[in-house]
This record gives sequence, C-alpha cells and structure tokens, in this order.
Amino acid sequence: MRTIEELDGAGLRANLDALAEVLHDCVRHGASVGFVFPFTLDDARGFWRELVPQIESGARKLLVARDAEGVVCATVQLGLAMPPNGRHRADVNKMLVHTRARRQGLAGMLLAAAEEHARALGRSLLVLDTWSCSPAEDLYRKQGYQLCGQIPQYALAAEGGLGATTVMYKLLAPALQVGEEDPSSDEARLLLDELSAALAGITGDSGASSFNVDDVRGAGGRFVVVRDAQGRALGCGAIRPLQDGVAELKRMYARPGTRGVGSAVLAHLEQAAADLGYRALWLETRLVNSRALGFYAARGYLRIPNFGKYAGNSAAVCMAKRLTGPE
Repeated sequence: MRTIEELDGAGLRANLDALAEVLHDCVRHGASVGFVFPFTLDDARGFWRELVPQIESGARKLLVARDAEGVVCATVQLGLAMPPNGRHRADVNKMLVHTRARRQGLAGMLLAAAEEHARALGRSLLVLDTWSCSPAEDLYRKQGYQLCGQIPQYALAAEGGLGATTVMYKLLAPALQVGEEDPSSDEARLLLDELSAALAGITGDSGASSFNVDDVRGAGGRFVVVRDAQGRALGCGAIRPLQDGVAELKRMYARPGTRGVGSAVLAHLEQAAADLGYRALWLETRLVNSRALGFYAARGYLRIPNFGKYAGNSAAVCMAKRLTGPE
C-alpha cells in the first residue's frame, strides 16, 4: 500500500539514497528541475544533503510517497521562507516521481497532501513553475492550478537547449471535511432538492428518478456530505454498485458560491470506491451540462458508450475513470 509522509531532517538523512535515486532517475529521463548533464547519483545526494538545514529550520517541508515495499518513490516540497508581506503563500517545488512509480496517482496524492500542509500553516496561495507543454503542466492543470503565463528561454533543459517555463498558481479553499451521512437526513434532503432544482434548470430533468437512497446505504454504496470549518453543509455526492468492479457516481452537488467542494467530494468518493474494491467509476451527465463535462474531463474521466438506461439517449453523456486501489 502506498503512503504519504513528511520527512524531517533525520528522515531525509535516513532516506538519502532513495531520494537521490528518485532525483537522478527523473533528471536522466528529461525532467527540467534545475540540473543538466552530466548529473550523477553523487550530485543528487549532494542536493539532498544541502537541503537538510532548510528542512530543520522550517523554511521548507519535504513530503514523500512510499511504495508497497516502503521505499521512497516520489517527493514534493513546499517552500515556506517568504518575506513579511508574502507569508500567506508557499512555493511548490521539485515534484518528482520515479519512472517505475508513474501513472499510479502519486503526484496527485502528493499535491493534495502538500495543499493540506499549506492550509494547516495558514497559506492560502500556492505558486509553481514547470517546463512549458510538459506532462507536468497538464498534471497541475488537472489539479486545479491556473495559468499565469509563460517565460521564454527561461532555463536549460537537462540535455541542452533553452526552453520556456509556465508559471501557475492555486488559491486554496478553506479546509473542508467530507464524511458519510444519512441521505435521508433533513440537511441531506435539502442538498438533494437543491441539486434537483439546479439540474432541472440546466437540462430539463432533475435526475431524482434515477436515485434511490437505499442504493447508497448498502455495503457497496456511500453517501457523503462536505462541510466547512463551521459545520455548514456545502455539497454532497454518492456512489452505488453498478456491476462487477464498477460503481456509479451519483448526486454530485456543490452549493453556489463555494470553492473546492466538488473536487473534495469526488476525491473522497474515488478513494472510498477504491477501498471498497471497485476498479472503475462510471457516471452519466447531460450533453448540455458543459460545466459538469469540463469538471469530470479535467479530473481524468473519459467518455464511454452510454450504459444501462442511457443507451441510445443522445442527450446523455457517460464517462468513466479507472481507479487505483490499495496494493
């Protein structure tokens, strides 16, 4: 099972060789993270050794992901040393995932953990730069980072040649709590009624007839509500069993004027589905609901043939996402 943790100075020293291997592997495969060829494992070890004082002083946080064997295979940093007028922000630095551990969701997990650490420290803005038009830029976009612009001829690529960097940022929403609740409670029913009214206004169909609370109460279902720090209900969502290895996403809703609610609910339900042993999440939305289509596409959902009662319905769009479960 993969885990995310923070390393202090002693932890960095204890994992120095594994961290050096991650950095060396990333640079060897073309990552533009401040280094050029030749770049040896000793060079990588030297970089991490020089970082120890910053970790120990609190100027920087170091987060790592461990694989099923407990070996560090990915890492990201939060740069916290800011001037007095900038102590509401932090820099995201050195997002590194070893090539053997890619396409497993680790970068997204590390970013989510970094964002939680930043919130806990009172940081409301994250800033980063990344090699323009790279897979990393696409990753950050999918995680909600916004484009500021590009700087041409910003840095040397590891193999040589100047390239542009893309500057990005993310405003962090206040901390949200997502938890399982009774879909028949007064607050849950109010959220579901609001969703039905919103969908009817967008698509002409409330979707209420396609949802049965009993479907999400069983062992294979979940209904969750997201709340803010004051306990106010801000949105909801659910999963229900659909077929072997597949759950269906239902009743996703975020109250108008909120931020980050839909992402929080979706991330929670994806993890819950994976923990329940589902291998994929499927959903249906409407072609006219462009906002929902964009939301799901930005989070890795792909269009699939319409399933079940949606087959043959040209107004319906079905999407799916493959889940990475615990190992």
